[in-house]
Amino acid sequence: MSALNPSARPAADLAISFQDVVKVYPTPKGPFTALDGVSLSVEQGEIFGLLGPNGAGKTTLISILAGLSRPTRGSASVLGHDVTADYAAARRALGVVPQELVFDPFFSVREALRMQSGYFGLKHNDAWIDDLLASLGLSDKANANMRQLSGGMKRRVMVAQALVHKPKVIVLDEPTAGVDVELRQTLWQFVRCC
Repeated sequence: MSALNPSARPAADLAISFQDVVKVYPTPKGPFTALDGVSLSVEQGEIFGLLGPNGAGKTTLISILAGLSRPTRGSASVLGHDVTADYAAARRALGVVPQELVFDPFFSVREALRMQSGYFGLKHNDAWIDDLLASLGLSDKANANMRQLSGGMKRRVMVAQALVHKPKVIVLDEPTAGVDVELRQTLWQFVRCC
């Protein structure tokens, strides 16, 4: 093991590990390689930025980590849990804020957070939900229907949904895209203190 080669460390010691990840999509013009042998590791407690131009495969890599897509080859793990073989433990350890605004228009903010808690088997999670609502400036919107929220408020709810099960690893896929400066500062402050 070497500090210069974090991939040599056991995956259980790492927050995130990708080993030789390849993702190939079939297209009418032939196979398209979105990821070609990506290997990287993120230490526990580390804040890591994945940068690249549009179409570079960043969201594809996050989708593989979140279990929304399977790699053509290679492996990914969260806190040592393989995202394919040990998917339930990997999902419990991971909170993801997706790039797109995704919400259920039939629920209030509080109901959406309770439902998200239920996906992880958490009952009676209201104290933590109240903390999240307060920390993200959503307390006064707790009973508002998701359709009534501005884009920035919906983004805050998505952050709360990613954190509602208290994951040890958080992935933010462009969480501040299209939000105002105040919300951007609030989000980064909250992420730093969590």
